[in-house]
Amino acid sequence: MPDSKILYDLGHDDDGEKWAGGRLQNVLNDTQAEGVVVVARWYGGQNIGPIRFTHIENCAKEAIWKWKVASNEAAKEAATKKQKVDDEKQRKELVKNLQERDANIFTLRKLLAEKKAALEDTEPVPPTPQKPQVYDKMPLQALSRVDKARDATVAFILKQIDKVEEELKLVEALEADTQESWNDAEEEASLEKGKGKEVAPSTPEQ
Repeated sequence: MPDSKILYDLGHDDDGEKWAGGRLQNVLNDTQAEGVVVVARWYGGQNIGPIRFTHIENCAKEAIWKWKVASNEAAKEAATKKQKVDDEKQRKELVKNLQERDANIFTLRKLLAEKKAALEDTEPVPPTPQKPQVYDKMPLQALSRVDKARDATVAFILKQIDKVEEELKLVEALEADTQESWNDAEEEASLEKGKGKEVAPSTPEQ
């Protein structure tokens, strides 16, 4: 589907100043402005001749320029306000996520301590509870840096947990092999002992 093109309805009113309206219409076209521009005249002044049309055009251009500057400033101000609202929303979300992340990190550290204790056959030492971080007053940029740091912390702890779990599997496999070897040895010993107790067959008397 072809792009639609905006069609403008153009018109002017000379209001007694012949050709003045056409000049203003050209100014609107040249400045790519949408709207209405009006230049008022002062009756009873000095007649400056044809140059008055240039003066009319200059007045219109200056008015349009001031309007565009004001419109741009208003748009920038609106964009700035919107950015502040968006940043504050993102900041609140980061604060909530970081608080939840800290709780998850504490849980992961506790799990890691339990698995290490199981590997070393010792009593688990629970991690020391950390003082809750005050995120509410931190700016967005600082929260973003902390968020990346927490991601790295979670990744590191998970990697340590995976490592300990692999070591636990090796220990369990080794213990299973050792137990199986002991069972085989005990079974062989029992068989040998049973053979030693066998009674030799008696020979008949002559």
